[in-house]
Amino acid sequence: MLKKLKLSLLLLCLPFAAMAADFKAGDQYEVLKIEKSKTPQVTEFFSFYCPHCFKFEAVAKAMEKSLPAGTEFVKNHVNFLGGLAPEVQSNLSYAYIIAKQHNKGEQVADQIFDSIHVKRAPLNNIKDVKALLDVNGIDSDTFDKEIASMPVIAAEKAMQDKQNKFSQMGALTGVPTFIVNDKYKININTIKSQQQLDELVAFLLKQ
Repeated sequence: MLKKLKLSLLLLCLPFAAMAADFKAGDQYEVLKIEKSKTPQVTEFFSFYCPHCFKFEAVAKAMEKSLPAGTEFVKNHVNFLGGLAPEVQSNLSYAYIIAKQHNKGEQVADQIFDSIHVKRAPLNNIKDVKALLDVNGIDSDTFDKEIASMPVIAAEKAMQDKQNKFSQMGALTGVPTFIVNDKYKININTIKSQQQLDELVAFLLKQ
């Protein structure tokens, strides 16, 4: 009975083992010349203004749900897209950070994406951003207070610092970009399915 159980467990592991064996540096992922993060994490560099990020949001959410316990999923909003001033793009970084502080990050992010890509209301004006947050129970006075607070300022600066660090090393040239443990950049155009993406992330987290 014990031998049968061991064999069954081995067979269950074979699909992942076979898939993992096919993952190669330079193919599905790149190894960056940087120290690994001290804790397991997956960073998604994205922009609310990016149509590809909007279309990829469901995939990113599914991947986040598949992560092993203790792995942090970091959504890092960038402000370098062409056509809009960095300050305008950073307004949405602030909005997302403030929403997260009120445990409304995901619902506000969904509404920002919907506003820009479905309703075609680009939220280029800070008044429009504040109005969206107000609908979610974060009024204008709260927004004004928190956007000037040190935790929010520091969080937005951390986003820009991380964006700049990976841009300067050539790892961040567009969005969406996924980086595992600060060390492994996923070549997203080589990924054929949600399952393959989830398995690649799990594989890289163990490296």
